[in-house]
Amino acid sequence: MKFEEFVKAAFVKMIYEVINADGKVHPAELEILNRLKKVIGFDDAFIERTKQLDYDNAIVTLYNIPYEQKKALAEILDEVAISDGSVHKKEMDLIIETFINIGIGEETD
Repeated sequence: MKFEEFVKAAFVKMIYEVINADGKVHPAELEILNRLKKVIGFDDAFIERTKQLDYDNAIVTLYNIPYEQKKALAEILDEVAISDGSVHKKEMDLIIETFINIGIGEETD
């Protein structure tokens, strides 16, 4: 799936937030991040720029993307959270908050 640059930035921001939610960066999370670089199409410099992106701006961007892209983000965030073998409560809380804030669960298909 192709993403516009501003959507890609919001995705990477949220991935980075989940990786850092529990205060520990696990090697398996970095492996997933490296794989996602190829899948989504970004590099280390892009990650550094997205760290500066405001969380609320990322949420607004993600709220306005099509449902299929939201679904892709949900799958990615879940994969990142479980990559280290367990889902920390802070990771789960962040993911649930993100899903609520971007409107996942509101759709009626």
